[in-house]
Amino acid sequence: MLTTSAYYKQFTDEELFKLVKADDQKAFGEIYARYWPSLTATAGRHLQSRAKAEDIVQEIFISFYNRRNLVELSISLKAYLTQALKFKVMNEYRSQVVRQAYQKTVFYTTSQNSDCHNAYETKELTYYINRSIKRLPDKCRQAFILSRAEDLSYKDISGQLGISVSTVEKHISKALRVLKTSLNMCA
Repeated sequence: MLTTSAYYKQFTDEELFKLVKADDQKAFGEIYARYWPSLTATAGRHLQSRAKAEDIVQEIFISFYNRRNLVELSISLKAYLTQALKFKVMNEYRSQVVRQAYQKTVFYTTSQNSDCHNAYETKELTYYINRSIKRLPDKCRQAFILSRAEDLSYKDISGQLGISVSTVEKHISKALRVLKTSLNMCA
């Protein structure tokens, strides 16, 4: 007795295609099993990406199944699927070219425009940060500068300022809150 998969393996592509048109999903499964590996390998060689190759082949099979009643094969099923793959790969190449051109344009435009803006914005932001830091209470300002400018740990700051680590944490939290508030007002 033949198993279901062995039963469908004995059919030709044309016979399987007729069964697929009659909504036989197991016949479609056999076509899928026959051509998935070779189509994916071919697409992978062209696209240098296994994931893209699998996506494209999946799209081909979904389209083939959805259009099964509209498709009339004038060539072999293998040739039909190979041709569909060729068109999908070509479309992927075109899409990549368009994406790359867009990225270059956006990057070029952004980098040209942003150089002047960045310098001005950096200068302005630095001014607001320094102004806010100067307005902090003395110990709070010292703790913040030691933490950020000199990159000291809270323990080192507490030893240097003669205060507890928890007090250093409170000073840093307060400084950050004040900076955040003052910078939000500037924006």
